[in-house]
Amino acid sequence: MPTQEKIDEVAILKEKFGRAKNMIITDHTGLNVADVTTLRRELKKSNAELRVAKNTLFKIAAKEAGLGDLADHFSGPTSLILGYDDPSVPARIVFELQKKIEKPQVKGYVLDSRLLGAADFKKIALLPPKEQVLSILIGTLDGPIVNFVMTLEGVIRKFVGLVDALAEKRTEET
Repeated sequence: MPTQEKIDEVAILKEKFGRAKNMIITDHTGLNVADVTTLRRELKKSNAELRVAKNTLFKIAAKEAGLGDLADHFSGPTSLILGYDDPSVPARIVFELQKKIEKPQVKGYVLDSRLLGAADFKKIALLPPKEQVLSILIGTLDGPIVNFVMTLEGVIRKFVGLVDALAEKRTEET
């Protein structure tokens, strides 16, 4: 018979699975307390979190949330990183930690309820943040418009100069 504590944990996990835009399933073996604390702090800054629970609770919550294909990844020491905003930021945080200490090991990556592999995780981690991509896009769209306006302004400026010169010439002739 399941305890109320486990039922509550499954409900919390199910709710978090529903809200998360991306999930990184990791093996946290070998991470010390300082590494986990640093990881949690960095994730919290980017609207993400690290959850550790029993694999059976992860499996039940995933199944109830319609993510039953994740069950194979919930074996051995498992932690789950849930991202609620930009998917590249939590992935980048984990990737940077992996570069430093080669941990945690990524078991699976879920983006928009689709299970992706570790190679896809690395691709997402190497993407620039959403704000940077948007600024590049705006700059790309803004550049031609600014050039067009400047060209029109130059034509108008030359036309005004020509009209002024003609008016000055006429005043000299009279």
